[in-house]
Amino acid sequence: MKEFLGSIEYNKNGDILISSSCLTYQNWSGSYAVIDKQNLTKVDSNYLPSNLKFFDTTKSGVCTARWVSNEKFLIGTDCGKVELIKWNDEKFNIIMSKEEHDGLVTCIDRKFNSEKAVSGSSDCRIKIWDLNEAMSVRTFRGHDYPITSLTLNHSDASRMISTSEDGKAVLWDMRKSKPGFNLRHGLKSYPTCSAWSTDNSDAIVLGFETGHIGIYDLRNMSLGTVHKIHERAIRQLKFNSLKLLSTASDDSASKVYQSVSDKSLKLLYSYNHRDYVTDLDWNPDDKLSYITCSWDGTFKNHQVNFKISNGI
Repeated sequence: MKEFLGSIEYNKNGDILISSSCLTYQNWSGSYAVIDKQNLTKVDSNYLPSNLKFFDTTKSGVCTARWVSNEKFLIGTDCGKVELIKWNDEKFNIIMSKEEHDGLVTCIDRKFNSEKAVSGSSDCRIKIWDLNEAMSVRTFRGHDYPITSLTLNHSDASRMISTSEDGKAVLWDMRKSKPGFNLRHGLKSYPTCSAWSTDNSDAIVLGFETGHIGIYDLRNMSLGTVHKIHERAIRQLKFNSLKLLSTASDDSASKVYQSVSDKSLKLLYSYNHRDYVTDLDWNPDDKLSYITCSWDGTFKNHQVNFKISNGI
């Protein structure tokens, strides 16, 4: 039985959350697992999540999972359900379970250690969640095709970027009565993911279905230099505190780039899985280490060879 890993993420303690789905005959099922930091070095990356010590299963595929705090996390399933789960004393307790999307939940984001979260779906809708009240409080309809990603601003959770198969990237400001603004990029392909710059809240990077990335300047609402860095769709982009950009792609590769100038990127690292690379996250305890997961059923720790200077 092959398990397709869909998401992976560290919490602030260094524990890892993994989600997966598997196809048995014509039925999809899913699972989620936690690898605590103390046991991480003991776990073989080829282990299936169902073989890990701390795991649980669902009757539908788990498309995405994200930590809310060091003890709680959210999952999104292919039946439209969003669940809030607490991991405590080696047990999983479901705190909230809401089936409010009419399609699979493609993405979830949240501000860590807060009660606010967002979910996007193949039903083209975005839902805003109040986790303290265990309910959705707003619904945004700004897309005509499935949502591919949601990315909250790391310092201001009232701002968010959504991307969709309809070709649009939308900047949302939830404080406004008309919260959505279309970010025109001019490319023929659709955006699949985004990442906020770690040092400039007016700059984001968009990843596209064709393997391109481009930096979008929110001050003048324009897309800058576009780079072709993958052969297929980019599924995830993340900056670390050193402003290094890691990528995950359907071409089975994960790469790390350094921005040398506004128009130039330097490739620092590349690794190939045996299938789609679906997610990644930087290690909170090591600025040059990150982790990826793939449809090949494995996760991989990576170490980037980069000289840290200027006291960074």
